[in-house]
Amino acid sequence: MAEGRDYSVGGYIARPLEAATTLLTDGLVLEIDASGDCILATNTGRVYGVANRSTQNKVSRIVGLTTFDTGALKTGGISVLKSGIVELQLGSTNLAIKVGDRIVVHADDDGTVNGAVDEATVADKYLTVGYAESVVAVNAGGVVLVNLTIALGGAP
Repeated sequence: MAEGRDYSVGGYIARPLEAATTLLTDGLVLEIDASGDCILATNTGRVYGVANRSTQNKVSRIVGLTTFDTGALKTGGISVLKSGIVELQLGSTNLAIKVGDRIVVHADDDGTVNGAVDEATVADKYLTVGYAESVVAVNAGGVVLVNLTIALGGAP
């Protein structure tokens, strides 16, 4: 075998999740609040990373699995990805996205993403999650494959 080669999608770190935050699905973008906990990213914050998994209670046998563990129940922290290629959830509306387009936090302020026009300000760079690796039609919803290029830091 080819020892020394790493084909993993990226390195994970464990971060505490704000007690009131529920991650409804995988692939949501996070930022850090003033207390150092992860919250869902807003389009006025700074991208910190991507949640690897939802906080859905997978043991619950309720039809539709509608029970979610909040941050208070996730004492070990959640897995946050800062590099690699991942599928991210698109917001309620999205621009047409082609391979190579910049992907930013959506204005829905719920951790979803959208395509972006040309960078205009430094603040736009803080909202950049990465660059598209798939094509998505306008307002198609669903997910977009993204090569993460999250800036270091991300604290408020």
